[in-house]
Amino acid sequence: MSPQAVRPLALTAMVGGALYVIAGFVQLTSPEQSAPFSRMSDYLIEAVLALSLLLTLAGFVALHLLLRAGGYRGLRGSTGFRAAVLGQGAMLASTVASLIAGAAALSFLYFAGTLVLLVGLALLSVATHRAALLPGWSPYLVGALAVGVLGGFGMVVVGVVWITLGYVLRSLRGGGRPVSRALRNYSRIRLPRASVNKGREKGQCTTPRPLDGSRSTTAPILWQVTSPALRLASMMS
Repeated sequence: MSPQAVRPLALTAMVGGALYVIAGFVQLTSPEQSAPFSRMSDYLIEAVLALSLLLTLAGFVALHLLLRAGGYRGLRGSTGFRAAVLGQGAMLASTVASLIAGAAALSFLYFAGTLVLLVGLALLSVATHRAALLPGWSPYLVGALAVGVLGGFGMVVVGVVWITLGYVLRSLRGGGRPVSRALRNYSRIRLPRASVNKGREKGQCTTPRPLDGSRSTTAPILWQVTSPALRLASMMS
């Protein structure tokens, strides 16, 4: 899937987050679900929760695409993504089964899915931090999705987190952060004054010398500055 899909996927996750908030408020303001379901609120909670679980899967896909487009290929990212999707998919299957049966169904599957999802969220949080493509507080948002296990209050919090995280993902136009990081790394290279003066006398373009003392390349300075941006643009096109 193309990285261009990050923005629509993030918007889908934001809609799922809004439904999470609705499901949480309905659960907090309604009596405890009966077994079997006997009230309209019982079915409403299950229906809205199923939609929330389905739509927020798009958020995990958007985050995974962003990490890959930014050059992060760590095992934590891919494993965390798979675990999160698998765990939430199991929770979705149990919720749909409960909605159809009119009572709690496949509870063991929901419990197992919750555990797998928590593992995936932990790995994704670390991967998001190491990739450094999102604002510094974004990994905490990914980890905060774990509070969904706390019932109605947890649903409200998860909904707000998904809305915020989806907005952050949508605000990254073309993944501008990776280019900035590449340019920041380039700025650490020192250009000796003697080389600059010598190059000016000969009318040639000089190249910087790295701080570690290694031999510099013969590529022009302009190319060294722009090549990370060009590589990123070609990767995301």
